[in-house]
Amino acid sequence: MITSAARRNGRVLGLLAWLCGLVFFLPFAWMVLTSLHSETHAATNPPSLGVGLTLQGYREFFGSDTGVSPWPPLINSLTASVASTLLVLALSIPAAYALSIKPVRKWSDAMFFFLSTKMLPVVAGLLPVYLIAQNTGLLDNIWLLVILYTSMNLPIAVWMMRSFLAEVPREILEAASIDGAGLLTTLRRIVAPVAAPGIAATALISFIFSWNELLFARVLTGVVAGTAPVFLTSFVTSQGLFLAKVCAAAVCISVPVLLAGFAAQDKLVQGLSLGAVK
Repeated sequence: MITSAARRNGRVLGLLAWLCGLVFFLPFAWMVLTSLHSETHAATNPPSLGVGLTLQGYREFFGSDTGVSPWPPLINSLTASVASTLLVLALSIPAAYALSIKPVRKWSDAMFFFLSTKMLPVVAGLLPVYLIAQNTGLLDNIWLLVILYTSMNLPIAVWMMRSFLAEVPREILEAASIDGAGLLTTLRRIVAPVAAPGIAATALISFIFSWNELLFARVLTGVVAGTAPVFLTSFVTSQGLFLAKVCAAAVCISVPVLLAGFAAQDKLVQGLSLGAVK
């Protein structure tokens, strides 16, 4: 029976959860509101709230006034993010299977190696990567970003997938082995359906990290392979910071990630709960 103290604690925790949600949501809401103002009203301090709204910032983002289309950078970001995410899943699931369900020798050393690759600051590897790309003719090439994003997200994906696959019931795997299922069949028909929430969570996080990456894209790309974050920085010019235009561009570039998050929110929660430490 639920006591009054438990109900009171539940209400307090619910209120705190709503407050935390509002704290995280308010900056985005403020950015959306700023994007709907003119540059004059957006630049006031504090920003004007009781003025008319306009879509001028969005028209400029889509090139109605400047003639510069945002679609090539958006397509480049989508290509790099989706391709790298698929590669990450294709590599991390078998690796996690070997490290959890069919553990290899000294698997803990392998897990530490994956983790150690994230200890080097990204900027420290920028110059070597640039020189390699320059010598191999891969500068301003979208497939270079696919390779880099795959290598950057793979260690995190392996750690996540190992946690998820460790929750797969061993009885199901033993039954599949008795029925003569091979490795690929086991992965495709047994492991993948059971660990689907974890796979969705890993894919979503890899997609978000790839979509938002700026440093490598800014240095290693130019006209052909520039991504959406790089295109966003082009709105900061020597003439000044046009706040309404920058906020409109940021909102538009954030939409794919938000849609992916909303579409996979159930799977994301299930996946993170599946891999939780009990």
